[in-house]
Amino acid sequence: MLSRWTRPLILCVVLLTAAVLAADAIVSISSHFYLNFSSGVWLALARDTHDGVLYRPLWNGVEYGGTRYFPMLFVATAALMRAGVSPVAAAETVSMLGLVAMVTAVFVLLKRLSVSSPLATLGAALSVAPYFVHQTGFAVRCEPIATAFAISGLAVLAPIEKRPDSIKSELIAAALFSCAFITKITCVYGPAAATLALFMAGRRWAAARVAAVTGLGIVLVVSVVNIASDGRAIESFRACALAGSTLSTLLSTVALTRTLQLITVSHLLTVVFFLAVPALVLSARARQPLPALYFLTATAVTAVIFTSPGTTMTSHIVDAWVAAVILITATIAAQAGSLRSLGTSALLILTVWAAAQNVLLVAGMIEHGVVRERREGWRQLVATLSDCGGSMLAESPLIPILAGERPVMLDPFAFRVVAVNHPEVVDDLTARLQRREFTCVVLEHDPTTAAGSGWYSNVNLGKPVIDTLLRSYRYDRVVGGERFYRPVE
Repeated sequence: MLSRWTRPLILCVVLLTAAVLAADAIVSISSHFYLNFSSGVWLALARDTHDGVLYRPLWNGVEYGGTRYFPMLFVATAALMRAGVSPVAAAETVSMLGLVAMVTAVFVLLKRLSVSSPLATLGAALSVAPYFVHQTGFAVRCEPIATAFAISGLAVLAPIEKRPDSIKSELIAAALFSCAFITKITCVYGPAAATLALFMAGRRWAAARVAAVTGLGIVLVVSVVNIASDGRAIESFRACALAGSTLSTLLSTVALTRTLQLITVSHLLTVVFFLAVPALVLSARARQPLPALYFLTATAVTAVIFTSPGTTMTSHIVDAWVAAVILITATIAAQAGSLRSLGTSALLILTVWAAAQNVLLVAGMIEHGVVRERREGWRQLVATLSDCGGSMLAESPLIPILAGERPVMLDPFAFRVVAVNHPEVVDDLTARLQRREFTCVVLEHDPTTAAGSGWYSNVNLGKPVIDTLLRSYRYDRVVGGERFYRPVE
């Protein structure tokens, strides 16, 4: 039982977390502060879908396609666009709804794991409290929606040790896992954790059914998407497979060392993952394998993701972060006496810590006039884009979307990956740059600096494209943080 002071404290901390999230959302979304080229890829895919093109071809003589992104987020965004919502507002709405769904799913799963309502509410608040989770929602990303589907699938089956076999529950869970997969492929940790937990609980036939039906569901949804795209979806996924990594990299120590390196960037992450270690031991003693297996599978998949060149911590850590929070919260709930009180206090401190970080970020943005500056930057950017005239090549597909145009390049990262096996795509773009076909080229970074050169060599576009650009185009100016280049006379 929780003490009489604990419930009011939890209520206050949860309300604080909600208030900070609301304030951060108002400031960040009104200024579009976290929108970036990845956001632009989602918007470009939604724009294509809105126009009746589900996954453009890798190259059609005019435009360049190829992407790793699965369709759930951008199809939902396209649906809102058809209802008359602007592209940016539609994408931000879907992304924020994903955050709400994720928090709800965390609460439901914790309740299914026999966690009391106050503690489950605190765990749900902690799952959404950190700055990197906020930014995932504001930047338009699929992680919150994908995580919500995966956790919901686990919640349908929990508590695995006590519930009898149910074909209906297994079918619903498999459907949710399939939805998670078609939102983000790396959500395979959900059915993996469920299957392993069922097997360890002695429910081997249930484990086999969940694995088999989920597999069939994934094949079905991918087939439907591929048919709807006239085969372009599979072509795109194959071309961007492993996102520039290799099988040897995935199986090397890089997966572990890079994950640890990125986690230690955040003190909050470091503490939570440190606490997850004893939680794993206590969870095993309590014979409650699902939270531990969920954490282990989510963390393993996250480690694989981090082997990809250019992958950042902010969005991709969400899966493992939420899994760690669920593991720690469920483990604390299973304890008694002083250990449970100590664990609850730790959760309260962590949640306040995460909320405080966001308070400082929001206060800094307000103090430095970020909203006003970003709005003015966007206005100037749109005005400059209208002056370009003719065709425009932008590293970020967000730029032409803002100008109301269709992006020539869908995904600059995928372009470099596709070019490895399709050099003719690079040859075509470099030839167009040599002909000075584009009246404006817009880049995110300065390619003449060491950092910019490394970015274009290892992450976006590729070195041949940038070398040709610098020979055929001259730097013009920076507007709204974007670097404009004009053809050399």
